Amino acid sequence: MLKNFNKIALLTLCAGFMSISCEKEHEVEEIMNVDAAGVNAVQSARTLSANATLNPDFKLEPVAYAGHNLRNEVFKMDAVAPSECAPTAFNQEINKVIQPFFSDPLALTYYSLYLDLSFYMAYLDTSEQYFGDEGQYTNFVRKRVRELEKFWGMPGEIRVNGQHTASLNDREKLADLYMIVGVNVETREDAYAIADQLLAINEASPVLPESPYFAMDGFATTGDLIVIGDGITSVLANTGIAEDIVWTGILAHEWAHEIQFNNYAEWYPNGADEDPAAATRLTELEADFLAAYYMTHKRGATYNWKRVEQFFELFFNIGDCSFASSGHHGTPLQRMEAARLGYELATSAQKKGHILSQQEAHEAFIAVFGDIFE
Repeated sequence: MLKNFNKIALLTLCAGFMSISCEKEHEVEEIMNVDAAGVNAVQSARTLSANATLNPDFKLEPVAYAGHNLRNEVFKMDAVAPSECAPTAFNQEINKVIQPFFSDPLALTYYSLYLDLSFYMAYLDTSEQYFGDEGQYTNFVRKRVRELEKFWGMPGEIRVNGQHTASLNDREKLADLYMIVGVNVETREDAYAIADQLLAINEASPVLPESPYFAMDGFATTGDLIVIGDGITSVLANTGIAEDIVWTGILAHEWAHEIQFNNYAEWYPNGADEDPAAATRLTELEADFLAAYYMTHKRGATYNWKRVEQFFELFFNIGDCSFASSGHHGTPLQRMEAARLGYELATSAQKKGHILSQQEAHEAFIAVFGDIFE
């Protein structure tokens, strides 16, 4: 089951509800209180009509276990004080994304459905992929994928899909999706009818579907798939971090999860930890460690530590201060320490240019894991 595939509540929009009727306020509240559901039992929070309902029995295979979704981390608002977690330049950029929802009842009404649609489109898409809203990072991402395959000895194993808000305004793609996951969709014409309803809403809304909010996914799955949305990369880049290192950092982190999936039974035969929060923290810190190892290795992405540190400083402060949550990734300081240790491991191999195997890198992480908390 895909972990943390949540109906994300727009918690920062609460003030905006005052301008909506009581009836509409109640409807929005219902949307926000929908329980999280995995991809094996997706519950559509809102639908256009009976025919527009996503099929709750639709199953994606194989998804025995899958990684976190960066989108969920972006919109965690439950800060814990005192801690090193604090507002950053990223928070300012996210506020710019959220603000337009205040004055668009259509966006408030349908945002959860659009999140489902965007997720499924990116997950199920088997067409030729592009990266960046205009494909401007396609060649760069393909190059990084080839490098990661060579670096970790994984030729042709992982598929990387891009997520784009433009897909939500594409009649053919919307119809394709509803042919697969729609309820009461028996013909192509049925699917087109739903797609046309969505396109009409898009035309009437200043937010749907162009908001980066609908392309904020970033996750890895046991189906050998990584999805990275244009929204998450552009919002991070808007803080001043170069977009090449944003794409590289997210891709390297999610690739590390794919390595973990491949070795899970051997590396964690009894699970990463009895406590769910501790288990997630361990695997996330290892992903940070492995990502930094690749990013700073002279036969990897070859970035200097200062650039990697700047990216991680922002990335690690996205919003994960939910220390007791089963999805807790570790504090920003812990994650930075894990990354720094990965960098030091890469530096120690610089003269010989040796690349550790997946097993050797895992053992190196386990050996220093305790140092992260000192």
